[in-house]
Amino acid sequence: MKITIYSIGKTKESFVLLGETEYLKRLGPSAKIELKELGGKASESADPAETMLKEAEMLFGKLSPKDFLIVLDERGEELDSEGLSNYLSKKMTQGTSNFVFAIGGAWGFHESVKKRANLLFSLSKLTFPHQLARLFLIEQLYRAFSIMKGEPYHK
Repeated sequence: MKITIYSIGKTKESFVLLGETEYLKRLGPSAKIELKELGGKASESADPAETMLKEAEMLFGKLSPKDFLIVLDERGEELDSEGLSNYLSKKMTQGTSNFVFAIGGAWGFHESVKKRANLLFSLSKLTFPHQLARLFLIEQLYRAFSIMKGEPYHK
């Protein structure tokens, strides 16, 4: 099983990088996870529609038809930790082996990305910076795999 997390923009905050490193280390035996950053931060004066289209093109350039795309979106389906674990487990049982999670930029993703998605997934109704969303996603993936394995991390 392979998981790739694409995010728009760079993660620079050291505390975020430390958290990601810790959870990726813990996840090591369960799943291979790659973090990929696409593009830089959009300028405040950039046209949102044009920026979302460019970001969509960057993401589409990285995807293969066999990738199971899960797009983080504020209007996506909210799952609790056990629900996410069950969802991933079910998809793996059905033969899914390449999961791709995508975290958009300041304006989210273009509609074409949402249409390509196999799942629109919301971490919360709250809005998070993309750096923290990525950290929270990695932690939730660790939690999901801990639940699958019956480990005590999720109490």
